[in-house]
Formats: sequence, structure tokens, C-alpha cells
Amino acid sequence: MNLFFRLLRVFLNAIFSKKEGKITDLYKLKFSVWLTDQDMFAHLTNSRYFSFSDLGTINFIIRSGCWGTMRKRGWIPVILSEKVVISKMLKFPQGFDLNTQVTCWDDTYVCLQHNFIRKGRTHATVNVLAKFAATNRSYVNPAMVLETVGHDTTSPPLTKTFIELRQDILDGKSDQKNST
Repeated sequence: MNLFFRLLRVFLNAIFSKKEGKITDLYKLKFSVWLTDQDMFAHLTNSRYFSFSDLGTINFIIRSGCWGTMRKRGWIPVILSEKVVISKMLKFPQGFDLNTQVTCWDDTYVCLQHNFIRKGRTHATVNVLAKFAATNRSYVNPAMVLETVGHDTTSPPLTKTFIELRQDILDGKSDQKNST
């Protein structure tokens, strides 16, 4: 995490927020592009999209009520795959909204979508595929997390992006088996 001060701000705001949301709610954060976020071409460097997405994920986990339960049980989210599509570059000193939402899940994986929006236009989208792990190495799935945080809901339909990211992971596992 290379956005330490923004991480601190997101974490403290989320912890002290009075409002707790649902798993499927849209969570919004406001940021601006700093000079240190740019690359030599004077736009937001590609890696920053993933760093800001991490902040969106942290905000989501805390505000949705998952964080306390996950900490008590020793559960952690593990990012397995990320995909960014940039349609228009962000530049210093532009402000933007980061909208984070869970799009869908299955028996193993969860997909989050992070949209970078400026003046009503989506400049970039980062899709993240994650699963849960336990510090004691026991099995954790999305249904267990939902149940323990008191959210009784089913997944929205699986998105094309979710299916593609999941397949990339499954193909990677089969490649590892074939190489041994």
C-alpha cells in the first residue's frame, strides 16, 4: 500500500462512521490525483488504479460490517486476480469518485468492481476477484462470511468479467499441475 495517508483517512473515516451498509450497497470515496500519483506522461500511473482499488476494498469491508467479524475469526480477503480498463486518463489535480460494489459471488470467489468517476463519466474500471482465507488454514467461503455478518442474500447473476477472471485462475491452477 503506497497511499499511506489516504489509507489512514479511509480507515479512520470508515471505523468512526455511524452508518453501516449492506454487502450489495455502493460505497463511495472521494480522491484527487496528486503530483506523486503521476507517471512521466503526466497522468495517473497504472499501478495507482490498483492501489486506490485497495482503499475501496478496505472501505467496503469496514463499512459493510465484515471487518470485525473477519478479524475475530482470523479471516482475510486474498486478491487473486485484477483487471483494469482505462477509458480516459486522470491527471493532476483532478478529483474523482471511487465507487466500489460487490458485483457477484459463487461458492469460492467474490468479485468487486471499482469505478473511477469524474464529472459523471467513468474513466476507469478495476474488477477484482478474491476469496477468503483463514489464518488457521480452515476453509472459508463467501456464504460463511455472509452468514456470520447477518446478511441473508443471494448473489446477483454472475458477470462476464467474473467468469473470465475465475477461468483465468482455474487455467493457472491447471498450468501449475501440468508443469510438475
